[in-house]
Amino acid sequence: METRVRIASALVEGTSVRAVERQTGVAKSTILRFAVELGEGCARLHNRLVQGLCEPDIELDEQWSFIAKKDKRVTSEDPAEYGDVFTFTAFARRSKLVISYAVGKRDQETTNAFLADLRARVLVVPQITSDGLSVYVPAVDASFRGCADYGQVIKQYGYSKSPDHKYEPARDASFIRKTSVFGAPDPKRMSTSGIERYHLTARHINGRKRRLALSFSKTQRSHRAAVSLSVCAYNLTRIHASLRVSPAMAAGLVQELWSVEDLVRAALAEPAAAPPVPQALTLPAQTGPVRQLPGGKGWLRLVTGGSAPSAPSAPQPSPAASAAAPPEPELPPPSEPSPAPAPRRMVQLSLFGDES
Repeated sequence: METRVRIASALVEGTSVRAVERQTGVAKSTILRFAVELGEGCARLHNRLVQGLCEPDIELDEQWSFIAKKDKRVTSEDPAEYGDVFTFTAFARRSKLVISYAVGKRDQETTNAFLADLRARVLVVPQITSDGLSVYVPAVDASFRGCADYGQVIKQYGYSKSPDHKYEPARDASFIRKTSVFGAPDPKRMSTSGIERYHLTARHINGRKRRLALSFSKTQRSHRAAVSLSVCAYNLTRIHASLRVSPAMAAGLVQELWSVEDLVRAALAEPAAAPPVPQALTLPAQTGPVRQLPGGKGWLRLVTGGSAPSAPSAPQPSPAASAAAPPEPELPPPSEPSPAPAPRRMVQLSLFGDES
């Protein structure tokens, strides 16, 4: 167990497999087999622990990496898993917890599976914020069916870049644009800054996601296992600087900080189980009237923040003018109502003049 903990401790610090081989004296093939076994155990552990959450604000984003080679170098003879791969992540803004993740291509199929898994782990109607990726809209609609306030934060990047800012695209004057898609999301709470900051941490924990390095994954199975290990290590074994506790402790999933040894023992002993099942959602604390729609199609809520236009009022005369004006004569009593008008007679109009 001591050697396994040493290997796992090095892997969750972003150390490459060959560097772990030099540090521990364990063969590379043995380290790779153990990393896959540990990562798949972490995926089962995540399925059991991370569910039944009451997180009001959730941020979505995807992180790029590649398997074996980048898309522009993939040929028709290569396996289908080669090329660009994305890690979709759902991040809780309050507890900094990684709620859900999915590894795959940046397509509708992967996004639908990712949002379906997120829906099965929450118990309250969340406000969801993502970037402008178009595949999120049908996926959120299919999984939450109106039981979510969904908005997009679109960042307007420019095209002029200097050599000193190769990896930082230029920003336009109106850099951030917020758009409501479903429900009534609060613009003040629409943000993707938290998950973008988590992506920076994820590249340090998981060395396979680093750019311009040789530690990329060679198979999708090993990449998915590495992502599962990094997510569990982040949620359970790391103290968040702003919370002073781990994200899992902030979300109420565990009572104390886990060590890497605790994570290794729990992941290797975790049995296979079915993924979580979606539960009925409830609304967070509301200040106005709420009525649920039939068939689980959402709620009718009173959204504050706007004001209805007031009807124009008739101008009131000044007191001096009303005192100087003579009294109006009394109107005679109303007479009998006038008879109904005769029906209108249809007349044929000549649009082009008389025919000759």
